[in-house]
Amino acid sequence: MIETSPPASRSPPRKIFYGWWIVAAAMVGISSAPSQFAFASLGLFMEPLTAEFGWDRAQLSLALTVFTVALAFCLPLAGRVVDRIGSRRVVVPSIVICGLCLAAIPLVTQLWHLWAIFLLIGSLGAGANSLPYMLTISAWFDRRRGLAIGLSMAGAGFGFAYVPPLVQFMIDGYGWRSGYLLLAAINIVIAAPLVGLVFRDSPRSKGLLPDGDPAPATRAVPAEATGPNLAQSLRRPEFWMLWLVFGALAFSLYGLLPHLVPMLTDRGMPTERAALAASSIGITIVIARAVIGYLIDHFFAPRVALLFFLASAVGIAILAAGGIGAWAFLAAVLVGLSIGAELDLMAYLTTRYFGLKHFGTVYGVMFAALLVGTSLGPVSYGAAYELSGSYINVLFVCAALNAGASLLLLLLPPYPDFAQADAPASVALTGATD
Repeated sequence: MIETSPPASRSPPRKIFYGWWIVAAAMVGISSAPSQFAFASLGLFMEPLTAEFGWDRAQLSLALTVFTVALAFCLPLAGRVVDRIGSRRVVVPSIVICGLCLAAIPLVTQLWHLWAIFLLIGSLGAGANSLPYMLTISAWFDRRRGLAIGLSMAGAGFGFAYVPPLVQFMIDGYGWRSGYLLLAAINIVIAAPLVGLVFRDSPRSKGLLPDGDPAPATRAVPAEATGPNLAQSLRRPEFWMLWLVFGALAFSLYGLLPHLVPMLTDRGMPTERAALAASSIGITIVIARAVIGYLIDHFFAPRVALLFFLASAVGIAILAAGGIGAWAFLAAVLVGLSIGAELDLMAYLTTRYFGLKHFGTVYGVMFAALLVGTSLGPVSYGAAYELSGSYINVLFVCAALNAGASLLLLLLPPYPDFAQADAPASVALTGATD
């Protein structure tokens, strides 16, 4: 009788860490955030709105200023609410509110109606921006936080990529009102239900640890429990250095976005080609955010930021020199590299320099820098055009501003060690019992 050895035991297939499903849901939610659906999309509606109502570009751009000023005031408050009740209970109703506001824009008959709707999106819809997503992603990931944030924020790139051609198709075929109704439907029918079903604020809710790591031998302080409060953060010089960097970049980059399509059509590019150039920014953002996420997990993030932010200075300079055609596409790609880096690095650097315990509040104030720049940028571009009939002067100013902001990153110090700072608390927890 021939004896046979028992079959080798097979280890069960490793499940996908649930945190990556959180990332996937965040990508969809962020792709439909107000930055893409309300702010950046307005440039596509400028010409039809001007044709129907006679409003000029400076007047239309003021809607974006109203939006960003409201967001600058309300986002820190939203951050405090997120810190207290969690991300999911803030982000889902905010997405629905944004969708309802977008659906109301086709009903406007007066310019102040448009400004009022953008005010509501900036205030009541503040929680649909990246803040709640970034807190949740940072809680689910530590070692791979950069990559997870980068992939999540790539959703913004998808939004910038699909919104221009999709909305332009709707405008050309069915009128400008259909474009806003489509954006509203995506928010209400797709984004809000998906985020609501998948999102969980902490890996502990599913008995997991960040990155899917096994339980440690000793109980350490959770990442969510470390970091200075807002008052302590505001006393750190690196906070204000980052605030200035992101404010200057926002003025230049987000001021350009809503004016890119009309700028290129003024130079003779067909509307479809101009919209495609704007779409290439979104495609670049998708790629750049994944690459940046990987790089900042392996290299000092401010040095990575320096390279990507300088790229936008070159891109804006190309547009200032009158670039159209292939040069316009190259400029859009270079601008996309910086926009692809900006929000990722803001979230990542906030977690590394200021921790997670008060992330919502600190990030809300940090994000206000971006909103101040964004509120002033579009109206400044619009005013420059109305005064001189050209965007060239403001483009040269913004190219220099971007270069200066990029070099300021060289002054940032190494990350603080929150684990070391909280060592006594960790030791105290080691012997604790449940």
